[in-house]
Amino acid sequence: MLMSHFEEPKLSDDEEPPTEQDKRKKLLALEDPVHSVSLQQFVYEKLKAQQALMGDQGFGALMETVDTEIVRQLQEFLQGL
Repeated sequence: MLMSHFEEPKLSDDEEPPTEQDKRKKLLALEDPVHSVSLQQFVYEKLKAQQALMGDQGFGALMETVDTEIVRQLQEFLQGL
């Protein structure tokens, strides 16, 4: 979720307005790729890149060293792509 503009939250009487540092931190957090990049797509692309780098046989051998439950969960996670 990216926000295209920065809105000041409504403050109660006992709250202080945000400082410039607070505003800067908020804007940096909103620009963080974690809010705009699909984790599924990212993992898929990294795995495909590793497979291309190692070749099918090498990648297969590597994946055989991964715990079977982890592989199952990874396949389930990537199933929608």
